[in-house]
Amino acid sequence: MVESTAEGLVLALGAGGARGLAHIGVLEVLAEHGLPVRAIAGASMGAEIGALYARYGDPAILADIALGVDWKQTLRLFLPDGAAMGGVCSGRKILAFLEGHMPGLSFGDLPLAFLAVAADLHSGEEVVLRSGSVAGAVRASLSLPGLLAPYPWEGRLLIDGGVVNPVPFDVAADSFGGPVVAVAVHQGARGLSAAPIDTRPATWRTQLRALLNQPWVARARPVRAWLEEQLAHPAGARALQWHMRSVLTQAINIAQAQIVQLRLLARRPALYLLPEVDHIGHFEFYKARTAIAAGRAVARAHLPDLYALLSSSRAHASADDAPE
Repeated sequence: MVESTAEGLVLALGAGGARGLAHIGVLEVLAEHGLPVRAIAGASMGAEIGALYARYGDPAILADIALGVDWKQTLRLFLPDGAAMGGVCSGRKILAFLEGHMPGLSFGDLPLAFLAVAADLHSGEEVVLRSGSVAGAVRASLSLPGLLAPYPWEGRLLIDGGVVNPVPFDVAADSFGGPVVAVAVHQGARGLSAAPIDTRPATWRTQLRALLNQPWVARARPVRAWLEEQLAHPAGARALQWHMRSVLTQAINIAQAQIVQLRLLARRPALYLLPEVDHIGHFEFYKARTAIAAGRAVARAHLPDLYALLSSSRAHASADDAPE
């Protein structure tokens, strides 16, 4: 791993699926205002964004990647492929996507210090990934239980980092020092909503119906069954919305919110940012523009705090460099 320099901000980018695209907006504002990042720790989607930024160093490239993916392309990444064990799909297409951007790169090849967080399926312990294949580490951190198959890593089976540490600000501080700026985008980061689960616009249902008519969907029975399930539960009475998938999703949301709150009681980052992304679904990557704008908005709102943290970082760096 590249050693982080003494000056700059340390980012902890949280899990949250498509909501994690807000991390790109935060990175854009930091770059525009000359606020350097010296290290990143990420969980799940935060690990993917963190790795891509550590690879390219330019949030504009990340925005181009995010805005270039439509909802059909996103769905194809998660199609059942018959090779999955412990998940709906094996994640081979996701790994291929990651390797396309980080071909053969190890952590030591990255220009910026970076680590990813995952969870050991057998022991339940947090696993900090900081050596080996970057693409493999990110794929492991993205292994959402039930959807993506657990990822084998050095004799372990790893699952999504958000299971044990949705916003790894403590790991970031232990690994890189401070000041740590955490960006939380998991559902429930701003408080679990009492609103009905199904708040999707009518256009979503139109898209689903159009997708059902695609020839390849007819051949993918699990996908077709899932799509038909979504259409069978229209927005309306709250009781109708609590089918199996929404119960499991909400259970994960509750668990993640509780984990983060407990970690915040034990230790807090220097700054905790909460982009307004609650209205973005876990797989609604076609809302990239909205998510990025939310990240930009929260970073701009906290620019005075970010400048103050950078000044503090520079002061500490100068003190450390001073002769005794």
